[in-house]
Amino acid sequence: MEFMTKKQIRNAVASMIVYPILFALCIVFVFLRGLGNLQDTYIINISMDLFGMLMGYVLYICCLFDVEKSESDLKNYFYLLNVTYLTLFLDACSWLVDGVPELRIANIVDNTLYFACSPIQAYFFWLYLSSFMKIEIKKYRSVNIMMNVGLAVALLSRAVNIFTGHYFTIGSDGVYHRSMFFPISIIYVSATLIAVSTIVIKERKRFKRFQLVVLAAYVLAPLSASFFTAFVYGLSVAPAVVMLTMLLIYCALNISQGREKAVADRDLSVASSIQENILPRIFPFMPEREEFDVYASMTAAKEVGGDFYDFFLIDDNHLALVMADVSGKGIPAALFMMVSRTMIKNYALTGQYSPAKILEHVNEQICEGNSAGLFVTVWLAVISLSTGKGMAANAGHEHPALRRNGGDFSLVKYKHSIAVATMEGTKFKEHEFQLHPGDTLFVYTDGVAEATNADSEQFGEERMLAALNKNPDATPRELLWNVMGEINGFVNGAKQFDDITMLSMKYYGTEGKTE
Repeated sequence: MEFMTKKQIRNAVASMIVYPILFALCIVFVFLRGLGNLQDTYIINISMDLFGMLMGYVLYICCLFDVEKSESDLKNYFYLLNVTYLTLFLDACSWLVDGVPELRIANIVDNTLYFACSPIQAYFFWLYLSSFMKIEIKKYRSVNIMMNVGLAVALLSRAVNIFTGHYFTIGSDGVYHRSMFFPISIIYVSATLIAVSTIVIKERKRFKRFQLVVLAAYVLAPLSASFFTAFVYGLSVAPAVVMLTMLLIYCALNISQGREKAVADRDLSVASSIQENILPRIFPFMPEREEFDVYASMTAAKEVGGDFYDFFLIDDNHLALVMADVSGKGIPAALFMMVSRTMIKNYALTGQYSPAKILEHVNEQICEGNSAGLFVTVWLAVISLSTGKGMAANAGHEHPALRRNGGDFSLVKYKHSIAVATMEGTKFKEHEFQLHPGDTLFVYTDGVAEATNADSEQFGEERMLAALNKNPDATPRELLWNVMGEINGFVNGAKQFDDITMLSMKYYGTEGKTE
């Protein structure tokens, strides 16, 4: 489950507070005005507005849960929902202040804001549908220009109405009056809905039949209501109709999208399970072997990750350790990861003890047909368990950390080779190293040092070494727990964008563990 950002949480909390407040204010205003002082049609209109506000609040809560699956689509839907809710509130208030001379100024402001909402609603509907359909703005540049310019003109004309009264006026008696030019106010809304309808018809292959029916309802229902109320004053149904059709849009478009995402999530879950099962996760690894202890972990940023680790015996005396990070994320990186891991292990098990030769062989195999352009950084070592002598090759990966018996962890820095699958014919460098009983290796992917908190500050190598050196003589399992505990405390729940993978191996030598 992906968590919302701080900005999204603030907006959600604000809206969930504002929505009930506006609804409660309407109720208070009704009782202050007195039901007996309101005409029957006014009470009907206010009741429809209150019902629409309740429906909008429930719809907003549903959207908060849905933002995890279609945030980019729902962003403009949120804007549209907020404007529609405000329209309902302003419409209810307009009936409550009508005919009250003392509230004439409030009546003017309220109706001006109310009429400003309709073109804004139409504009956000265009943006919402554009994002949902993944419409290329360049393809409909002229329509987009019309939307932007038309919105500016529509809002300007409503602001000018305060001084000219070309749409409506509020008399000295506080009563609202429409002018003969009022129908002009719906030109932008009508033109926008017609333009959107034309695009939907043109792009109809993107939609299912029931989705087209719902979109047609959104266009026709408010348009019909607007025409009706433009010529018949006394009944205000358009805002409630818009909220109702927004509910239909949510059900038809977003819930159907959620069904498709549920299928995708199931596939990702299966892929994640497969990925977890191919990595060694049974610890302790070969407890009968006293020469070493090894532990590893991977925390994927998404359902499936591109990092991988591995450890296996090439023969009875040589242990291979692998830490790698595939470029990219998601299913492509996961597939690339599984292929890379399999190739490395299979070639090593042929009796190849040279990390450089192993990577050269894998590089040639992967480069063939690598149309996705992915690559993988790899740290690979082969260690003699009887002598502690090892050979390591680093193909663009992070510097390992080494702790000599009785000392502290520090980074072992040397010149890297380029990543695997970057270029055909690459020759990888390798170097010798010597482990003594009590020495500990720690290798990791860049997700460790680049773990980020809410202030965009990275965990960094210094904090990583400090976490390792809090208890440097700990077992490999305890070391990884210590580092992960420090990372979790540092990021404090902030969403991570990279996998966090670590491996530690402690060498005891032929004498084995000493308690």
